[in-house]
Amino acid sequence: MVDNSAVRVRIKEIIANVAGLKVDRIGDDASLRDDLKLDSLSLLEIGVDVDLAFKLELPEESYREVTTLPEMVELVSRRLAERAGGGGG
Repeated sequence: MVDNSAVRVRIKEIIANVAGLKVDRIGDDASLRDDLKLDSLSLLEIGVDVDLAFKLELPEESYREVTTLPEMVELVSRRLAERAGGGGG
């Protein structure tokens, strides 16, 4: 079972680091572009950092469709669950 709250906290830390924000300014349902004002380059960097942090080995395209923090948490959690269940892909 994946701990979504731990995943969310780690992703927030990565976003804060890339965007130069304080973690507590990132809401649990934040829109990456609208609320956090992140551009495409920042979003790509976040995707790469998240991928490395969780060892997901997902292609960059997987992150292009992510627009909110909950979507990012869902993507990471789903991938971690797949890998834990041996359903890698």
